Amino acid sequence: METYAKTPKGQDEIAHRTHGLGLRARRLLILVDGQRSVEDLRGLTGDAGIADALGELAAAGFIAPRGDAACPAEAVGRDAHTGPAPVARANTGHTASLPLARDFMINTLRTFHGPYAKLDLVKRIHATQSGGELRRLIVEWQQSIAESRLGRKRADELLARLEEVMPG
Repeated sequence: METYAKTPKGQDEIAHRTHGLGLRARRLLILVDGQRSVEDLRGLTGDAGIADALGELAAAGFIAPRGDAACPAEAVGRDAHTGPAPVARANTGHTASLPLARDFMINTLRTFHGPYAKLDLVKRIHATQSGGELRRLIVEWQQSIAESRLGRKRADELLARLEEVMPG
């Protein structure tokens, strides 16, 4: 069972969007957590070509096969923008961090409403500096997701996924 973990370059891309990854590659990078196998990722994305996409991310240095990542998420340390190192969740194995939670909320809004809708909410989510600030926006985020028919069907699942990466 092959798994991948983010490298420091991958963590930097998630936190700061410095490398200009496309939307599909960025979404996949967000899902890579060192725990999910290639098959798990295929199931989450529904993408039969996931192995090729993972290979491209690995070739570009954003991810590495588990065990080869130069720096696992827990060892990233303190960053001026992201605060303390992400914390592994005991029950889920997922990593909690403010940038991941913010990106998840923003990406789901864009997925269900397009890139230019809900800009005010997207800007407020992006401007949050703490998990508490971000948590205050969850109800509005969830209501926005539920405005679309598909969003209503997936609202509970998306909230559970958000909680997996939400700090604090």
